[in-house]
This record gives sequence, C-alpha cells and structure tokens, in this order.
Amino acid sequence: MKKFQYGSAVVLGMFTLFSCGDPVPDSKTVTKVETQRTPIEISEDDIFQGNKILAFLTNDQKFFKESNNLFLKGLNAFRNERNLDSADYYLRQSILKEPTAKAYFELGNVYMDKKEFDNALLSFGLAEQLNYEPFSKILYNKACLFSQKDDIELAGKYLEYSIQAGYNNLDHINKDEDLDKLRDTYYFKEAVKKGLRGMSDSENLFWLQFKKKFSKTSFPVQLKSTLEYEELENLGYISYEYEKYISEMRDEEFSREVSKSFFYYLQPYETDGYVALVYIVRDEYMGDMAPLTYRLATFTHDGKLIDKMEVAGRTTLGANIKEAKLKKNGLIEVTEFEPTYKEDPDETGYYDNPIISKTLVEKRTLTIGKTGKISTKVNQDVAATN
Repeated sequence: MKKFQYGSAVVLGMFTLFSCGDPVPDSKTVTKVETQRTPIEISEDDIFQGNKILAFLTNDQKFFKESNNLFLKGLNAFRNERNLDSADYYLRQSILKEPTAKAYFELGNVYMDKKEFDNALLSFGLAEQLNYEPFSKILYNKACLFSQKDDIELAGKYLEYSIQAGYNNLDHINKDEDLDKLRDTYYFKEAVKKGLRGMSDSENLFWLQFKKKFSKTSFPVQLKSTLEYEELENLGYISYEYEKYISEMRDEEFSREVSKSFFYYLQPYETDGYVALVYIVRDEYMGDMAPLTYRLATFTHDGKLIDKMEVAGRTTLGANIKEAKLKKNGLIEVTEFEPTYKEDPDETGYYDNPIISKTLVEKRTLTIGKTGKISTKVNQDVAATN
C-alpha cells in the first residue's frame, strides 16, 4: 500500500543525506527505540468473536504447548470418554490459551452432539477462518448441521460445496445418519449430482475461499465508527483479485495503489436465499484520519451480488456518523449522528480537531428479506423530534 511505500522513501532519503557528506552519528551514541504493543487478551465471552481472536493471534507471546495439552484432554473426553461437558470445557480452555483451527473444529463436533447448533456453526466458522484443513470436511459438517436443524435447502448447498471441494466419501454420504433428513429430499440427489459435476468448478471454489475470510460472530454485534489502526490492519486486506465481488473496486477512478483499501469484517447472516457480508472501506489518500465506511452486501450462494447498503461509519469527515447494531434474523438498527467538533472545521479543518459531542439525527431499521434484498424503515418518532 502507499503508506508503506512512503516509509521506504523516507528511509532511502535519510541514507542519501548521510552518504552525501553529512556527519554520520557515532555508533555508540545511536539509541534503538523499541515500541511495545500491549498484548490482546481474550475471555470466555470472546471465543466466538472472530475479529478479536485474529487480533489475539498477533500477540508476540505464544502458548502452543499449554494449548495443545488442553486440546488433547478435550479430544480424549470427546472421543474416548464421551463426556461432552468435559470436552467442551477443555477445548474452550485450549482456545483461551492459543486459538487453533483444530480446537474450534472439534468444539463444533462437540456442540453438534450436544444439539447446540448455533454454537456448532460458530465453531466451524472460526475453524474455517483459521484455515482448518481439509476445508471440504468443514463444509460437509455444515451440511450435516443444517440437515439436523431441518434447514434442508442449505444442507443441500453445503453438501454440494463439500463434494466440489474434494469430499469424495460417497459411501459415508449415503449412510451418515446426520444427513437422514436431507437424504429423503430432492435436494440430496441434486447436491450429489451438482457436486460431482462441479468438482473442478474453480469459480465456485473461488467464491468459497473469499467468503470464508469473513469473521463469524455471536449476536448482537456493534459496528464502531472508528477502529484502532492495529485492529483494522489485523482484519486483513481484501485483494483486488476479488473485485468481481466488490463492485467499488471496478469503479475506482484512481490507481489501485493510492485509492481505497477494503477489509474483511463479518459474515453475520446466511440463509437458504442469501449470504450477507460486511466489509470496511477506507480512503488511503486521506491518511490516518480517513473515516471508515461499513458496507453490507448480500449475495446468492454462487457469489452473485443481490443488494448492498452503507450501514455504518461515513465516507467523508464532513458527513454524519452512522452506528449500527446487528441482531439475529437479519435485523439491523442504524443510528445517525451529527458530530460537533472542538473547533469550526470550516476554519481549522478536521485534523487535530476532536469530536466533542454527537447529536441524534435519525434512527432506522434495516431488514434483509428472504431473497436478500435490503429494506429500510425510518423511526418516525425520532425523525419528528429532530
């Protein structure tokens, strides 16, 4: 990104000045300044907060040995002793020490057996995000999960995905009791047929690889109007290779190196009719003061855009600020504020000019319909008083 290119240019310039005759500081007098980052901590409440887990994994200190010992205790409790509560406890403790894809995967299996399907789905989602291999096994387990939840159409989709991704144990597919509810339907035969036909379908796999990079999370979720720089960087940049899913990338008028950056954020919803993703946009040319914009986009299960809407943040420093709370079942509460700055921005600008208060402008509720279309309704009581 441009930010790092500037940094390289500064270092080169300093080297040039010294090499042109300026006195070079004596090596004994050069002091190396080290900046220490405060370690990220996680608690039981954070286990299914995907972005917090990613931030924790950037800590310098690691606890792999302790985590693995707890993981093995959890695996023994699950596989050998069939003590689900004990397995649940040890696997969660393993994650608190050092989150791993394998611990989340086995935790998902534990919750499947406990019939705690929402927690199982979150566990498999975190395993997926942490790059559990084989990826096809996560997709297959999701098919089993949705079958048991009576979400038959989505179960068929994930069975199809798993076969396309390489899950080829057809004998097990035909006998697995977890798929009984799916197997008695039209969707089972279609999933197997399409999956086998699409085992080399690179387009579908490309979409699945893109989708799995978005964090999974429990509800409710608050979208903050600002994020610390380190927190934002930990989310991960969306490559321009995925521009087919992010239409703004194709619309940019500036060069890719100096315009907008896009960040993975959340996959809050998935139903038979759509997949919903939230990504963040930042204008790099505005520097460290650049505001963040959260966009909610809905897609079909093969990656075609259905609808898109800005739900939080703002596009310019002069615009109002939107905050959003994501709830279950595609319900999103958006609150818009007008900021008041310490100094008049028309006279002093926005840099080094902190916001001292916010005035409520409007509240509205967004809903995502069965087909993935996003609709909005303004809270009339709030609108009438402002």
